[in-house]
Amino acid sequence: MLQFLFLCVILSVGQHHVAAVLDPGYEFVQEADAWLRLHMVPAVWSDARLRCQLEGGVLASPSTDAITQAMLIQMIRHKVTSRNMFTGIHALNFDLDFTLLMVMPLSKINLDWAPNEPNDDNEEEQKCVVLNGAGQVADVSCHVKHPYFCKKESGVMNATSDCPTTDKGYKYEPLTGSCYKFHRFAQRWNRAARVCHAEGGHLAIINSKIEAKVLKHIFEKNPVETIVEAKHADVALIGVWKWEDDDGEWSTIRGETLEKAGFAQWSEPLDRHSTYGAIQRSGLLDAVRKYDRDPFICEIKL
Repeated sequence: MLQFLFLCVILSVGQHHVAAVLDPGYEFVQEADAWLRLHMVPAVWSDARLRCQLEGGVLASPSTDAITQAMLIQMIRHKVTSRNMFTGIHALNFDLDFTLLMVMPLSKINLDWAPNEPNDDNEEEQKCVVLNGAGQVADVSCHVKHPYFCKKESGVMNATSDCPTTDKGYKYEPLTGSCYKFHRFAQRWNRAARVCHAEGGHLAIINSKIEAKVLKHIFEKNPVETIVEAKHADVALIGVWKWEDDDGEWSTIRGETLEKAGFAQWSEPLDRHSTYGAIQRSGLLDAVRKYDRDPFICEIKL
């Protein structure tokens, strides 16, 4: 079945319709009624799954002929048909059959296993599944790195948003020309930076007193009692940091000094052992330590 589908894929590459991209890297595939993003940088299965979750989607699987065709078309377009792509099919929690991340039994899916697959014949258990350029699947180790696709359902689309993302949490601010999202669930600075990046943005950078006031107003809409699992409910992490030494120079995540970026008004006194930047509810800069978990603000610059 999928061998025939693969031939159809080759014939239909020129006719396949892809809508305009709103989320960075995502393309809407009408036939599959879903958004797909090809991640070319290989990752182990657990990291691939986490990345897709941070983007608000799931690790894509060949769960329907339309999704399979869309994945193969992108592989052809990006000239990676010789690579194996991780899928959301796994057998991590049990020793029985493979299942989808959405707990769908494979008996419900029309899969084409490669010859002699699944085999699980290596010393390391093969509990994850990859898709190859011929539309066939095989079981592999979850700890070997492969490229992968993330998928979002069409229902997550926010067609009326002024922000270039399908995430409805972002709001456009005309005073700065950026979109912002306040994350109430506290994270460490490094993880917060990853979340913002996965959403198509970055930890907020304050480039003026006006922008500081904008972030202050955003903070005001999130009172202390709404913040979850935070070390400090009165500061929010932003895109400011320094090298891990007591006397390092503070800079933005773009490498600019705070003065060059446009805002360097600190609260006093600072904890000299803190290495990551934050903004107080007052709108002044503050600093937190490496392992502190705090709310954070992401920014997408238009």
